[in-house]
Amino acid sequence: MKISNGSEPLRPDRLQPQASETRAAATKGASAAAAGERVQLSPMATRMAELESRFGGEFDARKVEQVRAAIAEGRFRVDAESVADKLLASVGELLGRKA
Repeated sequence: MKISNGSEPLRPDRLQPQASETRAAATKGASAAAAGERVQLSPMATRMAELESRFGGEFDARKVEQVRAAIAEGRFRVDAESVADKLLASVGELLGRKA
């Protein structure tokens, strides 16, 4: 690979891996896993997976669009009292207290 002096602009086709390279890497990874290699997740990754399954990793796309439209149109209002209550409850949880 040639190292340029910086005067040549970066080209997107040189920054992204080609589709064939991506496919080859995926195939190599799949064959390594099929060969019986073991993968061990860190305790943090295990906890994150547990929380995702508990709370669901899904969101309501329709509601997101409604909120986005309300913000864009200036109709979205923040209930400061509700936000403050939830923030205090969150801090209480972090400190080990019940609100």
